[in-house]
Amino acid sequence: MPVKNNIFRQSDQVKENIKVEVHKMLELGVIEHSGSPWASPVVLVPKPHTKDGRRGMRFCVDYRGLNSVTKTDAHPIPRADELIDKLGAAKYLSTFDLTAGYWQIKMAPGAKEKTAFSTPDGHYQFTVMPFGLKNAPATFQRLMNQVLAGLESFSAAYLDVIAVFSSNWQDHLFHLKKVLKALQAADLSIKASKCQIGQGTVVYLGHLVGGGQVQPLQPNIQTILDWAAPKTHTQVRAFRGLTGYYRRFVKGYGSIVTPLTEPTSKKMPKKVNWTEKCQQAFDTLKQAMCTAPVLKAPDYSKQFIVQTDASEYGIGAVLSQTNVDGLDQPVAFISRRLLPREQSWSAIEREAFAVVWSLKKLRPYLLVLTF
Repeated sequence: MPVKNNIFRQSDQVKENIKVEVHKMLELGVIEHSGSPWASPVVLVPKPHTKDGRRGMRFCVDYRGLNSVTKTDAHPIPRADELIDKLGAAKYLSTFDLTAGYWQIKMAPGAKEKTAFSTPDGHYQFTVMPFGLKNAPATFQRLMNQVLAGLESFSAAYLDVIAVFSSNWQDHLFHLKKVLKALQAADLSIKASKCQIGQGTVVYLGHLVGGGQVQPLQPNIQTILDWAAPKTHTQVRAFRGLTGYYRRFVKGYGSIVTPLTEPTSKKMPKKVNWTEKCQQAFDTLKQAMCTAPVLKAPDYSKQFIVQTDASEYGIGAVLSQTNVDGLDQPVAFISRRLLPREQSWSAIEREAFAVVWSLKKLRPYLLVLTF
């Protein structure tokens, strides 16, 4: 049975903005007039402020109703950490962003009507795959896997971001040609302003990678440093989410962040109980992020070093390798807090548990290798 949601009440200014966006999309041919029994409402989401202080609005369709009756496509999305490790070890790198990636996939004729949305001025449906559909990421990733099939040893796609990586310049030119031909054959276009070609290091998935090293992207670290003390559960979760993305750079992250998990637990009241421990953890994480070490990209031809540690409240480990200067350089830090029952264990039990847990966690690095 078709899902039909009523339009939201909106101000005259928002209505005018929606009208402008709809007109643009009609001219581009990405939407068309519809007589579909399906209907989803439109919302305008504020974009981040630009350098000159202006703030635009992003046209979005609220597909929650449609998504609730959609069967899940389980096609996997690549692990970002695996791709970052792979690119970090390369000597030459290139990355490309597809132009309006989702819009480069045409909707099947019978599926168009399900993408229908309503505005105060009419009813429309997409001719291309819109953002917000439950299975859009899986569909897009499947396409990219098919386009780059056979080229996996020197290329990777994380949704609409494509990377090419090589150990020498001649190979890189050859690899670039192969990937660009594959994109051309699939009739996919790339955004010239987002290309990074033939670089020693590139910005990739929030990291600066290449030349055997991996480090967090400085603008994101600055965002963490500028973060004001959270006043809502959403702000606490957002801070944890951003710092958690870079947890591999922070020794003992799992223990440090523990006080910040308590204000958002189901047992706590809706209003954030920002304690002194919360503030201390907040400040410690900021300090840890701004002093985060540059990590070594894993080299699977060399031996790994694993050092584990256990405290009263948490366990962790550092995975390292010897660098060109003969020094042990971290590849990744891992950690987690101990559960209440685990905290009651003796020191030797916690230390043993740290070893077992760390080896399981680091198994992808250590399997079939000596360490």
